[in-house]
Amino acid sequence: MNELDEPFRRGELVTLRDAPSEPLGRIVSVADTGDRAEIAWHKFPGHEHEITVEPTIALRRVHESEMEAEP
Repeated sequence: MNELDEPFRRGELVTLRDAPSEPLGRIVSVADTGDRAEIAWHKFPGHEHEITVEPTIALRRVHESEMEAEP
C-alpha cells in the first residue's frame, strides 16, 4: 500500500508538497470525504500557530527522522 492509498489521520506530522520553505504542521482533523484536512502549523513563515484547511492531495507525511534537531 502506498502513501496515497492510506488516509491521513489526526496527529500526523505533515508538510505542503510544493512549498519552498517546507512548513511543518500536525493534522487537527480530516474531512469525512478525506479530501481536506485542518493543519495546525508549527513552522510556516507568516502562519506559525495558525490552523488552515488544506487539500490532502497537497500534503506529504513527514517522518520523524526528517525533522531538524532544535538548537
